[in-house]
Amino acid sequence: MQIAKNLKGKVLKGSIYLTVRQLLSAGFSLVSTVVIARVLGPQNYGIAVTAIGILYFLKWTVRLGLNAYLVRKPDLSKDDVEQVLFFYNTVGIAFCVVLWLATPIFAWWTGRTEVAQILRCLVPLLWVDMVGGVSMSMLERDLRFNLISLTDMLAQFSNYLLSVPIVLIWNSYWGLVAGTALQIIVYTSLASYFYRVSWCWCWRWQALKPALYYGLTFYCSDWFFTLKSLTVPAVVSRLAGVEAVGIINIALRLVQQLSLLREVIRRMSMSVMAKLMSDPQTTRRILDRGMAYVGLLMSGVCALFACIAPWAIPELVGTKWLLSVQIFPLLALTASVDALFDLHKATLYAIGHNNAVGYRNAVSTGLLWLGCWLFIPWVGLWGYGLAELFALPSLFSIHQSFAKVYGSPNYWSAFWIILTAIPSLIGSIWLPLLVRLGVFIVSYGLLFMLNQNVRALLLELWSIATQSIKRKIVKTS
Repeated sequence: MQIAKNLKGKVLKGSIYLTVRQLLSAGFSLVSTVVIARVLGPQNYGIAVTAIGILYFLKWTVRLGLNAYLVRKPDLSKDDVEQVLFFYNTVGIAFCVVLWLATPIFAWWTGRTEVAQILRCLVPLLWVDMVGGVSMSMLERDLRFNLISLTDMLAQFSNYLLSVPIVLIWNSYWGLVAGTALQIIVYTSLASYFYRVSWCWCWRWQALKPALYYGLTFYCSDWFFTLKSLTVPAVVSRLAGVEAVGIINIALRLVQQLSLLREVIRRMSMSVMAKLMSDPQTTRRILDRGMAYVGLLMSGVCALFACIAPWAIPELVGTKWLLSVQIFPLLALTASVDALFDLHKATLYAIGHNNAVGYRNAVSTGLLWLGCWLFIPWVGLWGYGLAELFALPSLFSIHQSFAKVYGSPNYWSAFWIILTAIPSLIGSIWLPLLVRLGVFIVSYGLLFMLNQNVRALLLELWSIATQSIKRKIVKTS
């Protein structure tokens, strides 16, 4: 009981830290994205985000799942941690050399030599990121979310403080490249400062073998999910060019910045669910509540933004980005539905069912890529939104895998929440501003009046927020 109480306290504090960090970073990110996109335009912005998107895929790939091993292994020793760092300092550097030599391949595929030039500058920093990832994984393991949020926030802020002035002064996408490089350096520096890991130069196979075994099985299951991140920079750039990449990326960034609670839950779920996996009833109850929270706060915020975006975005960024606003509702809807299953996947990872998640990720990525090849040549960039919808049925396999172990969750609250958002999201594509806002108010008003569970959920959120504010006031006084 005491362990559960301590865990709950850490989780509540951690969620507050991560939520505050997410709010601040989302605000700064949204402002910087608007400024950069307005100055660069779709083509130059598309070149930069194509290269950076490929870099982030490579960053997730070269870690080989060892960061998950550090977070989840029950009896982790100091030697285990040092051996993972040693692996990155040897084999990881070799990976970076091979990838640096392979950069012309990305230029050939995307049809832009600028992509290879950017990657040649950024690929060496993959090793820097691997080193910082070890310390960050240990902070996650200890549930030190205050330091995690501080590290992420300062790293992101450093990116914006460098990239925005360069873009404004020189009107160049190299500002985004310089900001990304600085972010990786600051991230690793702070993570290594907050959790120091000794460097060793001795290979101990007995300690490294289980890390590689677990890491590679996790990596193989998660690889298809990270492969999905290549859809826009690799598949869309091939089918529609880098300008289309820039337009879709803006829509995806808007969805990401509005998905505050999802990012908090996703960041905490790996370490938290690993500590609760032996209690099926508690796990299922947390999952039911988590789905409703994510559905309400994510789809609701996206629906409200969709109502005002067709008026606000052209004013802020320019009419050349209007297509980003038009495809936003489809991307927000699919992201909201997909977010409902984040805790399912975290739980399956925690109990070692990596293959179940890997199967779903493979099917989802395959359907998404197939949808892009089918729909984009047919209806243009609208085809990407249709491809995201085309991939949603793959979530059923995640439900089946979870239900076999813990029983079926209660989806009704989440279902009604998502259903309520659809009129506002889809209507925002065609309806006038005042009509859009009216549809939003009526839809959510009916939801809170007719659904007791959702109404209780909203009151619970309000109670948590007011109690947190009162505690802060008491402490300061």
